[in-house]
Amino acid sequence: MGKAQRNRAERAGAMRTAASETVQSVSSEDLSGPDRFIPGFTGRQADLLRGHCAEAVRALGLRPRDLGSHVVVTGGPFGGSGAQLGLTSIARAASRAPEEAWGEVVGSIVGQLIGGALEASQTGGGRVGSGLGYAGKALRERLFPRFSAPGRIPDEVLGEDYTYARRIAGLPLLLALRREETSLLLADVHLAKAGGLEAAWEAAEANLFSAGFDEVQAYAKDGITVLHLEGDHPRMASWLAYPDRLMAELGLEPSRLGVFFGVPALRMITLHLVDEETTVEGLEGMLGLNAILGKDEIAPLSGHLHWWRPGEQVQAVTSNEEGALALTLPASVMRAVAGPDGDYWEVA
Repeated sequence: MGKAQRNRAERAGAMRTAASETVQSVSSEDLSGPDRFIPGFTGRQADLLRGHCAEAVRALGLRPRDLGSHVVVTGGPFGGSGAQLGLTSIARAASRAPEEAWGEVVGSIVGQLIGGALEASQTGGGRVGSGLGYAGKALRERLFPRFSAPGRIPDEVLGEDYTYARRIAGLPLLLALRREETSLLLADVHLAKAGGLEAAWEAAEANLFSAGFDEVQAYAKDGITVLHLEGDHPRMASWLAYPDRLMAELGLEPSRLGVFFGVPALRMITLHLVDEETTVEGLEGMLGLNAILGKDEIAPLSGHLHWWRPGEQVQAVTSNEEGALALTLPASVMRAVAGPDGDYWEVA
């Protein structure tokens, strides 16, 4: 073995030792109270989880920095301020396994997430990467509609490689293939493997509709009731593209004033049925709730509210003008929500 090889081996051994000592030290701490950043975890459990995350990042030859709510990854293609590795979804997966298995669980998830990010960086910000690994019926059975966060895929790439993408209130909706904890987006060149565009969309939508919801909760916030639907799969936000079907699945009937939606992260969607009691303050509360729900999510989507009623298209309706909430709504809805003298935008 040459000197350079020995040096690399020694550095790798030192990193493994340091990571092991980190995990062992946090495991021995008596932090029995709740952790500040990871709901449902004690301080000891959270520190153990963060130690495993740091170990998994180091094992990939990258540098981790623990900031409590997330781990910053630097090195390799992650220059500048680095990439953020959120802990909420990782913690959710770990909570379903015994503590002695957390290292393996966390290592697998971190490897997939960083591997996906590395592939994306190597293929140019959304450019078509490796093959799918499936075709025909096997591929269609695994497809689902998936949003892409604004700016995540440059417009020129969407216009060249993903011409089939649909725009829902400005958000690109694409077809995706699930691979454990990561997703692979289908490009135009992949559609033939799924039997064509129509067959691919039909299969993806059928998979979304048949999957249902993992969890439905109701929150009372600032005078309005907000339903929160979430799951561990990034298809949940895609219900925004099918509001009429979502209402039918939930057994809800919108009024003439429609429905407000939020999609703070790919794995969740929130909604409020507008009525005569809905106020601007209530919508600000819904925005605040969405911000809390989306914080530290590994796949955030949108901080805005969207609106829909039967027979009309989903549209984005909130923006921030000089630090104040601005609404863009049909005149009848605006009058009901903001009052006749409300200082907000409106469209007829």
